[in-house]
Amino acid sequence: MEYILGIEDARRSLGEIVRKVSGTSETVVIARRVREKAVLMGYDEYRRLRDLAAEAASNRVADSLARIQGAVKEAGLPPSVVEEAVREVRSR
Repeated sequence: MEYILGIEDARRSLGEIVRKVSGTSETVVIARRVREKAVLMGYDEYRRLRDLAAEAASNRVADSLARIQGAVKEAGLPPSVVEEAVREVRSR
């Protein structure tokens, strides 16, 4: 569940908010002048989301590499050409 609090209300009850989100999947959105500015969440939930984001990024890289390998194979290029191009880019 998500709660929205103004920054002044959040400031007054920060300890209570931390207890509320700690160890749960609940989040509290902090708003200032009717605009969402920040989110408070439990550390375990933060780590879970961070790990999911890292896994998604890794999957995107793996998918991209697979597409590149397919295109290289389809073009009939030897893998050494691709390896040399990668080395060239990395050396910059």
